[in-house]
Amino acid sequence: INIVKPANPTRHETAKYTYSFKGWTSTIVDVTENVVYTAVYDSTIRSYTITFVNGSKEMQSSNVAYGTTPSYKGETPTKKATAQYAYTFKGWSPAIASVSGNATYTAVFDSSVNKYTVSFINGDKILQTSSVAYGEMPKYTGETPTKASTKSY
Repeated sequence: INIVKPANPTRHETAKYTYSFKGWTSTIVDVTENVVYTAVYDSTIRSYTITFVNGSKEMQSSNVAYGTTPSYKGETPTKKATAQYAYTFKGWSPAIASVSGNATYTAVFDSSVNKYTVSFINGDKILQTSSVAYGEMPKYTGETPTKASTKSY
């Protein structure tokens, strides 16, 4: 009797594992009775690409194993201040979670309106100084400034 060994079977990968055929549960021999051979597989935990970005700039990209919680290891992301706003790094969007597929995390920032020092001066005397938020109209609340008369004026 000539035994024909079947082709190596395959097993569909899952989100967590890839599989490679390892062999059969026992050695295939000449048939003398009913027998069942079961495929045996080696499993490998899959890795996925996890990327951290700040705007359009990629800050970090690496392969991370399924089920592992990724972490950002680079410098704290920054966002350039404008005349109106200052920015503080808040975290990542979406919230960092254990790996179940490729993911991109985007830096998120809190913003605060810049304040500026506004001074009202009469000659060389400071009449009032206050901190005013960008876009607000400063208000002078002191007495009307005066200047001593001269012979000419």
